[in-house]
Amino acid sequence: MKLIILLSLLAGSLAAKFNNYFGNDMVMQRDVENKVWGYGLLASDEVSLACVLKNGKKTFQTLQAKQVTDEVWEFVLPARNAHTRCDIEVDSMRLENIVFGDVWICSGQSNMEQSMINIDNAEEEIANSAKYRGNIRYSMIRNQVLLEEDDNYNPELEFGWSTADNRNTLQFMSAICFLYARSVFDVVGVPMGLVSSDWGGTPVEAWSNTQALDSCNVPAHEDVDRPSWTNSALWRGMINPLKRVSVTGFLWYQGEANGGYNRDLYNCSFPAMIDSWRREFSQNSQTSQLAPFGFVQLSTWRPRTQDNGFPVIRWHQTFDVGFVPNDRMVNVFMSSPLDTFDSASGYPGNIHPRYKQIAAERLAIAGLNVTYGLGYPTRGPFPVLMENTPEGVMIHYDQDFELREVEISGFYYCSEDPDKCDEGSTVKMWVETKPAVQINPRLLQLDLSDFGAVENLQGSVAYLWRETPVKELLGLPIYAADEFQLPSPPWKFKLQLPSQPWKFKL
Repeated sequence: MKLIILLSLLAGSLAAKFNNYFGNDMVMQRDVENKVWGYGLLASDEVSLACVLKNGKKTFQTLQAKQVTDEVWEFVLPARNAHTRCDIEVDSMRLENIVFGDVWICSGQSNMEQSMINIDNAEEEIANSAKYRGNIRYSMIRNQVLLEEDDNYNPELEFGWSTADNRNTLQFMSAICFLYARSVFDVVGVPMGLVSSDWGGTPVEAWSNTQALDSCNVPAHEDVDRPSWTNSALWRGMINPLKRVSVTGFLWYQGEANGGYNRDLYNCSFPAMIDSWRREFSQNSQTSQLAPFGFVQLSTWRPRTQDNGFPVIRWHQTFDVGFVPNDRMVNVFMSSPLDTFDSASGYPGNIHPRYKQIAAERLAIAGLNVTYGLGYPTRGPFPVLMENTPEGVMIHYDQDFELREVEISGFYYCSEDPDKCDEGSTVKMWVETKPAVQINPRLLQLDLSDFGAVENLQGSVAYLWRETPVKELLGLPIYAADEFQLPSPPWKFKLQLPSQPWKFKL
């Protein structure tokens, strides 16, 4: 009797099954090969692939799976164009209604995790999304920690692949992720596949592998009380298991947890994480070595705080340049939502603004340029030349802008070098200036006479250097003077003597 039970358990453990990531209604990456894998022993290695092309033509193909180990098998699907729909059968297991499109992995902490039901005008947004049906599909990885790396780990899902007209799952889907895909689909018409893999209140170190952390000299950290803060724990549990998946790119919204934790390493640790994700995915799938990576700059929280964690992290998110893409952060794009303050207390609200539509739309605008090569802007107006003249500091921008009369000037002066101005944990060294004056479509004048004789004035100038610069929705001082009206992002630069004007090379 014991032998029969043992044999039964053994047979059950060896029964073939797909990795949890794979399921009916899923999206696979268009135009490249896609790996499919699972566990157990295959009784038959024959794979049947039946597809319907966009033009209605039907195709049938037989493929061969291979047993990689006694516990893992896989096969490779040939490249298929966007909108191709396929059914797959192997060893009596089926995947049905697969569509080929663009796959995005969406990760980060609570502002990425914030769901569709927790945004402004949620019910209407969810109802209006039903029209996308099978053109936008999504799944969600369950929160899970792994303390040792296991490439064959089978991650648990919060829910499997769903379509946009499934309200029961859409209400829990990442809003930034879904709304980004919705805006992109409206332009390019390519099916979107979204994988939400995020965990609220977690630092970048948990999402980074050991190689990335070591390259930035990040201290070792194992947190028994909060395992999700342990270095690399979420990389191992929620990202590494997906690296065999071919994807278009990644979306990221994180940084709040690092405002007071390894803050001054973030300008290294964040780009290093991007590099490592690209490297691991491109080495294990057909993901590009420079896969597009989009992120949302930290939004707003407390309107009167003097803490400088958020301003410094925003700066570090761009490798201390002020914008992306740049020479260090190639094929990276961002959304800057510093005008989405939410006064509501509790959740959602305050540190989790409900106005995710604004942040996602701006992310999509930049993504349409970086990912799809379309003529959309990647950022709002940005300074290219700053001159200290007898009339004041003249700031030249790279594009036409609108200077609006709002609750702040938006500009700040500090008598020291930019980095020294942010030593410690407050913005007290940054003092707000008088309102600027627009001279022409790309030039403004900043009066710093309150801080000394202009001809001898040194120090630094910053823009939007507060955790919450404004409380009014869409109430920042400078926006692009075009149809997209992207805001000028935050920056800080050293003020030069009149004989040495500061010039930024874009």
